[in-house]
Amino acid sequence: MQLLVLAGVHFLIDMFAGMLPAILPAIMSEFALSLSLGGILLVVLHMTSNGVQVLTGHTRADKRSPLFLHLGLILAASICLLGVLPRSSGAFAAMLFLATVSGCGVAIVHPEALRAVHRLKRIPPAVSTGVFMAGGFLGYASGGAVSTILVSRFGLPGLYPLILCPAVGILTVIFLRIRLAVEPKVRSENRSGPAEGRLAFWLIMAMAMPAAISTLVLVSLLPTVLNELGFELTFGGFSATMFGLGGAVGAFVWGGIAHKKGALPCSIVTLFLAVPFLVTYLILIDNRTAIWILFGAGFFAISAYVLMITLARAATGPNLGRRMGFMVGGTWALANIFFLALLPAAQHFGTNVILKFVPLGYLFSGAFGLFIMLKIRRQPVRN
Repeated sequence: MQLLVLAGVHFLIDMFAGMLPAILPAIMSEFALSLSLGGILLVVLHMTSNGVQVLTGHTRADKRSPLFLHLGLILAASICLLGVLPRSSGAFAAMLFLATVSGCGVAIVHPEALRAVHRLKRIPPAVSTGVFMAGGFLGYASGGAVSTILVSRFGLPGLYPLILCPAVGILTVIFLRIRLAVEPKVRSENRSGPAEGRLAFWLIMAMAMPAAISTLVLVSLLPTVLNELGFELTFGGFSATMFGLGGAVGAFVWGGIAHKKGALPCSIVTLFLAVPFLVTYLILIDNRTAIWILFGAGFFAISAYVLMITLARAATGPNLGRRMGFMVGGTWALANIFFLALLPAAQHFGTNVILKFVPLGYLFSGAFGLFIMLKIRRQPVRN
């Protein structure tokens, strides 16, 4: 029950994070923003919601109370207040403030919730991580669909009722008395377990980076690209939802497979399998029925990231809180820096052109995963 509640909290927090990219075309139209300013707004939200996670993992590594789960849910909902902003020159600064506050809320929940999941010892790590991450990706995907439906019908004020959602998450966390895992300060370097459990954390993070960049570019630009191709706002939101739904299902399926076959080989397989789906989708992107291909793309692409988080849980290097902060926050913060550098190119060449390079990130991550696997096989076995 605690795992399901934590997955539900992850659903809510990522729902708020997933709204802004989907409704960006409406925001740009409502406040007369350029693509560059709209992209900066996305980067501020993503940089805050990911970069602050590293700080959270560092400062609360030895705390058991889930204080930041409550606070984060409240702060994340502030993005729903976009409708109260004046339609004037000062609105963009206010948007940046709301994006920062909401991003901080999203950030402080993730590493703490993962530590709470880590405390559930009776559930295999690949399964518990898969369930938890499935809730988040489903929430991110649902945020796009829910927000575009509300904004299309009622404008930006249609987001106001969502402000009440955090109360549900807070009450359930309190009722079930959820606590966080605290890792011992000294961990044995000679512990038993599979070879992939002794991987250096920074190798895993390096493996995750190219795929994280591609995922961020895809979910950030896809609604705008579809809007430029003439599709309605809600179709862009549902397209992002389809990608996330595939990831939610994939996290369940591949979590069970990885429990038996190993997280590292399964993550490599899913990274490579994501490539043909993405290439096919990008070729057929102007066809409405291509939305179904996004389910397959998310099924493999997002599952790979979940499996890499499973690897990071048992890796050597920083403590658990820091590993989770870097893995679920640091990777995306660095990806946002790359995305920010891409904005001028997107403005000049067009967002559709930039989107065509997305499959390369998964290809590079899969290749680096193969390098790691070869590195493990060459290591001598320690008794």
